Amino acid sequence: MKITDLNGFDLEIDNLQLAIMQADDYRHYELLNPINPEEDAKRKAYWEDVYQKLIQL
Repeated sequence: MKITDLNGFDLEIDNLQLAIMQADDYRHYELLNPINPEEDAKRKAYWEDVYQKLIQL
């Protein structure tokens, strides 16, 4: 299985359940005092997008 991330790269998924769990963990990760809030927001959006695409599979 493959998905395309927000950067246009194809990600090959070997273990869907594990990939969903990992993406779910990463999308909830928060920095208490991010040095660059814009980059933090991009990271959150990236993992939310990956998670949503994985659960659609």
